[in-house]
Amino acid sequence: NGKILDYCRFLAEKEIKIGNNFFSNSFCLLSGNIQIGNEVMLGPRVTVWGREHKTHRAASMMLQEKISKKITIADDVWIGAHAVILKGVRIGKGAVVAAGAVVTKDVPDYAFVAGVPAKVIKYREN
Repeated sequence: NGKILDYCRFLAEKEIKIGNNFFSNSFCLLSGNIQIGNEVMLGPRVTVWGREHKTHRAASMMLQEKISKKITIADDVWIGAHAVILKGVRIGKGAVVAAGAVVTKDVPDYAFVAGVPAKVIKYREN
């Protein structure tokens, strides 16, 4: 009972699990091993990217092994336009990710995060 708008790409490395009442705006890109809870909204052009290349100097980065880590997005999360969620991150229940934020660390339940890298700026009120 969710909705995925036009031009989104979902590339499962292992699996992408999506809960009930999911909404993805246009041009979103999800890649990796990703678990998404219920009542989650993605703004336009959100990227959820669960992998990267190693960066040792001994070899070209293009030829190096990829590092992958699961991304978890809990229930009742809103991720704003152009936000980027990187590997190994857990976004807590009820969190809000501001437009353009780059999330490199876990986000606590009910937190608003913004910036590059994203930091907690406040919490949702009761």
